[in-house]
Amino acid sequence: MSNNERVLAATPVITMTDDTTARFTLQNGQPVKYITLSKGQHFAATKSDGSWSIKVGSGMVTVEDRLVTPSKKKISFASLKNKIELNTNTFAPIYAAHAKKGKPIATIAKNMRISSNGLKGQFYEVVIGGRTGYIHCNDVSADTGVPVLIYHHFVKNQANSVYKDSSSVYDIDLFDQQMNYLQKNGFSTITLKDLDLWMQRKQALPSKAVVLTFDDANLSVEKLVYPILKRNNMVATTFIIGDRVTNNTPEFNMETVQFAGYAELAGITDIFDLEYHTYGLHVFNSLTGKSGLQYASANALKYDFINAKEVLLKADPTAVPSYFAYPYGKYIKANEAVLIQSGISLAFLNKGGKAEISSPRLYIPRIPVQGHMTVKQFAKAIRN
Repeated sequence: MSNNERVLAATPVITMTDDTTARFTLQNGQPVKYITLSKGQHFAATKSDGSWSIKVGSGMVTVEDRLVTPSKKKISFASLKNKIELNTNTFAPIYAAHAKKGKPIATIAKNMRISSNGLKGQFYEVVIGGRTGYIHCNDVSADTGVPVLIYHHFVKNQANSVYKDSSSVYDIDLFDQQMNYLQKNGFSTITLKDLDLWMQRKQALPSKAVVLTFDDANLSVEKLVYPILKRNNMVATTFIIGDRVTNNTPEFNMETVQFAGYAELAGITDIFDLEYHTYGLHVFNSLTGKSGLQYASANALKYDFINAKEVLLKADPTAVPSYFAYPYGKYIKANEAVLIQSGISLAFLNKGGKAEISSPRLYIPRIPVQGHMTVKQFAKAIRN
């Protein structure tokens, strides 16, 4: 017997004493009702802190100890091959066989992601608590990925601003409308840690998950964006240019690009995670089309990360910076080892579409939100 087989054989099995909703929790503390496990059904699970953890697809959910009973049932542990990622279009019953017979063993909630072993007839095969289950093809659709959105500078009344023709500056009222759209249509803003865990196949995600990222940590993010996100209980990330963060911040003037100082950054960490956008390599050579990062040696890049981390920790001593946005989206593959040695778990481009579970971890695509993008265009860009 292999070590893996021994572990599986020793895994406890529990039985649901009633129809039981299992949840997972996003990094901001938001609980997500993911799946209802049917009364009398049994699943492999592990116990921790008064609850049981059950693997559903490639994510984990939990149920309270009082809602289950230990079982002597034996499970022939099914293998999860992760051939396709699915979204549920409705509350989707999961059957014990690839036919709609008898009571489902579970029902996964609407607008949830789940990994599948692929199609068998009209049913997709999934794995729940070590057991094989089947979801009808009409109840699911292919997952097209998580939109990771990019914003930069913001102004009020952009039509009368010096930035009226800019594609990378945004009217704050339009941004407010976009956030209202997310709120009214059931979207969840998630952290980069949530995205990371999903890509590692350690956490489930809702279908309507969106990542908000703000490059450069412009002062307008603290002055104009933060109150909107705070009001809507949303989370976001700003990628910081280390050598532009100072102790003395000028009076806010949205008609020019300014950068948040230490005090401003410290004041937004309840909503924003602070992450790397380099320390001093955010420069661009218009003649060669290259960024400062592309000219830097491996050793120079290593020390750039060290300096950048000092800035991030001064602004937020509790931070564990792990994510990086390439300045101008420019990179050289020879630097991959430096990124990994510097503790970078995911690195982000400035274009390319949605982030998929199989996207290269150091080249995650994002979606630039263009200036003057209407709410209708915004909705189309994030639709799964």
